[in-house]
Amino acid sequence: MTNSQFLIPNCSSDRRRALLVMTCCVLMLVLACDEGIEKYKPEPNVYCIMHSGCDTVSLMAGMTLGYSDSVPDSNRWNGTAGVVAKIRHRGAETVFMELPGPVGFYRVELLSIVPGDSYSLLLDYPDGATVRGATTVPDTFSFSHLQADTVSVVPWPGDTFVEIRVKSAWNASRGASGYVVSSDIWYGDSAESALVRYGPYPASAREDSIWLSPFSYDWDTLSQAMDSLPINSVRIEIRAVDRNSRDYNEMQWGGQADPGKMHLDGAVGVFGSACIAETTVRFRPKGLDGVNHRGHGEHRVR
Repeated sequence: MTNSQFLIPNCSSDRRRALLVMTCCVLMLVLACDEGIEKYKPEPNVYCIMHSGCDTVSLMAGMTLGYSDSVPDSNRWNGTAGVVAKIRHRGAETVFMELPGPVGFYRVELLSIVPGDSYSLLLDYPDGATVRGATTVPDTFSFSHLQADTVSVVPWPGDTFVEIRVKSAWNASRGASGYVVSSDIWYGDSAESALVRYGPYPASAREDSIWLSPFSYDWDTLSQAMDSLPINSVRIEIRAVDRNSRDYNEMQWGGQADPGKMHLDGAVGVFGSACIAETTVRFRPKGLDGVNHRGHGEHRVR
């Protein structure tokens, strides 16, 4: 049998064929990606939430960077300069002032945010795009109950520690679609103090409870000892939010953009409002063990 009787494969031809197939696949993938990028068109992105009791309104106006982009992030905000923005209230229009520095930030000053009133937002982008939005500020409300108690906790036999429970409840705000709670807890005094913050988080009902430690513990690197500061006060803030703010917050907490929850004509984002009620509970501890704290509230609505 001679070598001529064997069929010797043409390896160089097979390699060329495989390389050609691979090249075609890569080319098709690149073209598909390019087509997807070309199909996406940035759209106006707006963020503006007004608060009662504050006569300054801030606005962020820009363009989206991707399909799920709706959360204003100052680290990657794609702002737009030259936007003509106005707020309409009771037939009068107030024009936003464009701020120097980062692009896409605007502000209105000396504008009364009246609980129960309606406001309209009008934006005209340099490229001709228009954005429209509307909100009705929730009405004023107040705290209906405030109580601070000390509770002894026994995690295991022979060991007991004390926690402070602050319970609050509030009346309904006409026009509110939800409530958001946040707390600032101060430890120590003017000479040495520490701040702990809770929230913001949504309230499932018109009441809330927070559990606090009577002391704030911190490791002192100089003395190599545990330093403790007694609790001084806790400030509780309740925000009665409109439908726009509620839906936008729920969308953000859920981690997924949903244009149906933004309630803007011509843009993603939010134009909403909130009415704020706040109270401060000040503690006067007896002794140094944090037991038998007593507190009183100083209510304020804005």
